[in-house]
Amino acid sequence: MLLRHPREAQDGLEPEDAFEAIEEHTGDKLGSCRIIVEENAVLYPSRPYTVRLELEGEEGLEALLGAALARARTKCLVSGKACRIYTCCAPDNAELLSLLNAYGFKDNDGLVRMAKNLPSHNTPRLPAGCVIVRDDLSDSIERKYFIERYNQLFQKQDGENWLREKSALRGFTRFLSVAPTGLAGEIVLWCEPLVGVIGYIQTSRRWRRIGVARYMLSVAEGYFSEEGLYAVQADARARIPGLLATLEDSGYHQDKLLMRYPGIEVP
Repeated sequence: MLLRHPREAQDGLEPEDAFEAIEEHTGDKLGSCRIIVEENAVLYPSRPYTVRLELEGEEGLEALLGAALARARTKCLVSGKACRIYTCCAPDNAELLSLLNAYGFKDNDGLVRMAKNLPSHNTPRLPAGCVIVRDDLSDSIERKYFIERYNQLFQKQDGENWLREKSALRGFTRFLSVAPTGLAGEIVLWCEPLVGVIGYIQTSRRWRRIGVARYMLSVAEGYFSEEGLYAVQADARARIPGLLATLEDSGYHQDKLLMRYPGIEVP
């Protein structure tokens, strides 16, 4: 088996940021790894600089991982920032998780589905000075500003496609918590056949930890109950500070692990 950098461009990546495992006798591609830098100080303030290793294939992973990890560590050290190297691992992929553990990855992050039965009996109070406003993001100006916030928050460029897809679903709506100084928080939700889904929730920095998110969750739960649903779910990334705690404090329980994100903190 040989390791090499791809001969063709890799979506703007530097040549050194991609590896392929090649069967030396046939030239067949066995696997690959791309090294992708992501920076997000809003969602991950303690370690905003992250390097994602995007592994593909089932063969040559040990060699690919060793080479990619060395390159990722170099990028982290050059950045001079608090960093985290991570990759995706399916919850039931024990073989990959064992390999990652051998390289020092810690299984301390993931995407978790949180769930709660309805009706809800929580009655949190809305912070003084805030009012709740409902809309469906059909206004072009509101839609534009939401997409900008979504893309900035998640460091993506697919907000318009995401919103187009979700706004076509039954019961799609948005609730905003509005303060005299501007937007305090917002929550976007829709209905699926058996469950209400909270697809997006965000609180402005100055309005965090004072009950805005909990109140918006209660408003969403009331909406789903009116729609005749008996459960609500929200997917949460474990590394986002306070999100899991807020959901748990509001009566949600961990229903399913959707994806593991094992990682290494550097330095």
